[in-house]
Amino acid sequence: MTDGKTTRGWWGRLAIGIIAVVFGLAFLFVPGFTLLLFLYTFGLLLILGGIVLIAYSRDKSAGGNWRMLNLVEGVLIIIIGIIAILWPGITALFAMYLFAAFAIITGIIQIAEGFAAPRGASTNRALLIISGVFSLVIGVLVAFYPGSGALALLWLIGIFLIIVGVLNIASGIKIRREVTRPEPIQGR
Repeated sequence: MTDGKTTRGWWGRLAIGIIAVVFGLAFLFVPGFTLLLFLYTFGLLLILGGIVLIAYSRDKSAGGNWRMLNLVEGVLIIIIGIIAILWPGITALFAMYLFAAFAIITGIIQIAEGFAAPRGASTNRALLIISGVFSLVIGVLVAFYPGSGALALLWLIGIFLIIVGVLNIASGIKIRREVTRPEPIQGR
């Protein structure tokens, strides 16, 4: 039995699922356009966030010279937002290199952890080493082929969104069925 609050929101779950599937399909079938749209939205969000920080830095009633840091942060965020909008290709490339660096560093650390872990049946040495090697290989591949890495990442995001969307649609439909199902008659 579900409560009224849960069942009233069935359409929200359904809507989230449909939106996720639409965006997932966009990531799969028009990844370049979707990435460009994401970068423009990201840049706009940064610019708006920077404006808010600058406005916040002007409020002297809160006191302190530390408000200057809000001003500096706001200006830097606006600059990054403008770069993301004016040069989306460079922004995407930089993001891929950051991801590659993260994967390489994580891989090296996990491999080192695997070799440094004490020997014994309860340790996960082999899993750490395998995970580290996998991470290291992915990081190196993305570093040498950032365009292919970006495309693969967009496809993974698309697949993820479609799966999550389908599950949310199924959840919304299931909740809707529970809403429309007649209540059992008590006492029989």
